Amino acid sequence: MAKVAEKLGLGIGVGSQRAALENPSLEYTFSVVKEYAPTALKIANIGFVQAKKYSIDKLMKAIDMVNADALAIHLNPLQECVQIEGDREFKGIIRRIAEISKELPVPVIVKETGAGIGFEVAKKIAEETDVKAIDVSGLGGTSWSAVEMYRAMRKGNFFRECVAREFWDWGIPTTVSIIETRLAAPNLEIIGSGGVRSGIDIAKVLALGANVAGIALPALKEAVKGFEKLELFFKILIEELHIAMVLTGSKNISDIRRAKLVITGKTREWLIQRGISIKEYLEKFRLRTV
Repeated sequence: MAKVAEKLGLGIGVGSQRAALENPSLEYTFSVVKEYAPTALKIANIGFVQAKKYSIDKLMKAIDMVNADALAIHLNPLQECVQIEGDREFKGIIRRIAEISKELPVPVIVKETGAGIGFEVAKKIAEETDVKAIDVSGLGGTSWSAVEMYRAMRKGNFFRECVAREFWDWGIPTTVSIIETRLAAPNLEIIGSGGVRSGIDIAKVLALGANVAGIALPALKEAVKGFEKLELFFKILIEELHIAMVLTGSKNISDIRRAKLVITGKTREWLIQRGISIKEYLEKFRLRTV
């Protein structure tokens, strides 16, 4: 994955580095990224549960481990709640993120893990911290509640299995999350992820107001097949995006955000229920240069 990111000029974010920070023998499983993607944009990653406890020096180890350009702090309260070993102490998270974002020498990104970020949380992040970007990671991609359901099943924990199954589809859809986050944090970079599967999906994410699109599971599936398969996968995505740009008269990414957009179905219903004016959003937020 690092080789493909380097060759195609893509950014790459690693998974949670908790394991390596607590067991230095695993550092190489992350540092391989800086070895094979020396010039690519790299994002370190740590969970909010660990961010509460770790010192700035320890967070710097995560950054140095991959020579990261930014640190992502991932929010996964749903997963923690349904997980057998979950940490359910969520107090002081925003305050700690504010401290970290002020003290670290690299930008901080707050990201969800498949359940999306709504207006209220995005507004707190924008107003109370120095975070530079939000990755919405909305409902539509991998369900970590489902992952925990299968883990509980394998461990024979019927109680946790039942609870996790009930929350399989819990969350804010990616499309809605992008709009709510853009409204709440108009000056932050927005990463649209959660169910992105094609170049057309990438175009939609950008058209809705995100600056960047993120993709994980489909890329991972190709990565295990080898470098060539993964490279081809991303080349196909890029070509699909280019064609979508041509067909919408978009000369560049900024033009995609000005393309005509029709919002229907569940997304439209959700926004109406939340009191969000689609017309106002399209005119005021999506059509500005973001």
